[in-house]
Amino acid sequence: MKEKRMKKTFLILILFFLNGAAFAKDAADTAAPVEISAAGSLEWNRKDKTYTARDNVIVTQGLSRIQSDRLIARYTGDNGATALSSLEADNHVTIQSPPYTAYGDRAIYNVKTGNAVLTGKELKITTDADLMTAQDKIEFFGAEQRLDATGKATATHDSSTVTADVLSAYFDKDAAGRMGLRKITARGSVVIKTAKETVTGDEGVYDVVTQKAVLTGKVLIRQGQNWLEGTSAHVDMTTGISQLLGSGNPETEGRVKGVFYPSADHPKKESP
Repeated sequence: MKEKRMKKTFLILILFFLNGAAFAKDAADTAAPVEISAAGSLEWNRKDKTYTARDNVIVTQGLSRIQSDRLIARYTGDNGATALSSLEADNHVTIQSPPYTAYGDRAIYNVKTGNAVLTGKELKITTDADLMTAQDKIEFFGAEQRLDATGKATATHDSSTVTADVLSAYFDKDAAGRMGLRKITARGSVVIKTAKETVTGDEGVYDVVTQKAVLTGKVLIRQGQNWLEGTSAHVDMTTGISQLLGSGNPETEGRVKGVFYPSADHPKKESP
């Protein structure tokens, strides 16, 4: 009987995690029942005010699923799960909320703010068509429906990739009420690669719906050994057409510049 009550307590507290941190999941899932299982044990520590599940922990609600080797729930006061403050998933962490799946070594969810942080090696978020990776961390901000990937972050769609120091993904609902990726912004050492060219800049905005990107700063477009430079670029991932713009300043720094080679045997001039 004690084990049954403890399991029920875990079902209640995990509901907080699934409702807030499952990376832009459909709100319809929140009405579904919650189930949790652990191959090892479920422990309630009243002194430390924690609940701990160990060994192949699996939590499901509707289509959402969290799996890890260990899960710790922390609470404040004397009301247990009703005063939950944070949840921590450790080792082989997988968070699934179709169409997204996130992977990492450690996930921490703040119940009050609705924010989650995923850290560890080989951090990534995948869908059938997209992949986002990062070296340092992946953060989800519940109130803003925003996902930040930090540290040589890369977003891949088909044959196109966007790489930057920080990539921010913004989610929104479509006409049917389904949550989906709307746009990606890039900051620091931005690189966009398509099948035809490589574009670099300081900052960028990628519209997922239209498959178009705008880069600003010191922008450079490389097409084979040819290259162009300017202050901004518009890149159409669908057509492969890029437009380079200058600042309109008559001085050299504000002008659009291109270097083209008529043949592969022509002496190559180094790009900036």
